[in-house]
Amino acid sequence: MENNSTWQPSPPSPTTSVRSGFSIPASIAFAAGAVFVAFAAIIAFLLVVSATGAVDLSRKVFPITAELAGELTVYVPLAAYMLFFLPRLAMRSLPELGFRAPGWREIGIGVAGFVLMAIAILGAGAIMAALTHRHDTQVAVDLLKRIKTPEEKILFLSLAIAFAPLMEELGFRVFLFNSFARHVPVWLATVVSGVIFGAVHSTSLPQLLTVSIPLACGGIVLACVYSISRNYWSNVITHSMFNAASVAMFFVFHVKT
Repeated sequence: MENNSTWQPSPPSPTTSVRSGFSIPASIAFAAGAVFVAFAAIIAFLLVVSATGAVDLSRKVFPITAELAGELTVYVPLAAYMLFFLPRLAMRSLPELGFRAPGWREIGIGVAGFVLMAIAILGAGAIMAALTHRHDTQVAVDLLKRIKTPEEKILFLSLAIAFAPLMEELGFRVFLFNSFARHVPVWLATVVSGVIFGAVHSTSLPQLLTVSIPLACGGIVLACVYSISRNYWSNVITHSMFNAASVAMFFVFHVKT
């Protein structure tokens, strides 16, 4: 029987292999399926908005409502896909993967994670800005600058504070972190999943330094929150609080993180 130091959701049954679930081929197939679902949702959305005349696809910049609606359109089928197949991939139930009502301990870990995540991202961002003499902003901040109407603000806030944390914690922690933690030490799974989390939030090569590195530090904190709490909702609390604080800083103090 192999060592189980990289996985502590709950004791396996006597008939279950300690290392069962999250095999490398199955994890790759799962990730490929997620990419397919996301692209299919995007294509379907573009076909619908184009056919109805809601969006002119020849324009380089979509209306904000279309961009936000498109993001939500991707989240819904992707979340359904992941929630259906993750238990089969992990060979664990959703509660064993962290989908349990959080107690005070898990809530406390989530709140503490928010504080650490803010320190990590702001600190790393300040260091990278000093080293590169650049202050690039995330795509979400660029989108915030274009928001004008109350309806656009409500839609953006719902995505930033609720839907994005729910979806990203499902993908990066419950799937990606657990997949790596099955085959490498927990500390390495924490770093690698955090780096990938930061990398996917950049849109240009310079942003790999100014945006991805700070967010990778935040992703490492989020992986630690999940590793300690083993509760999905702890991560959602951390992530949602950080996004809410970032949006509040933008609207109230015009801080562009």
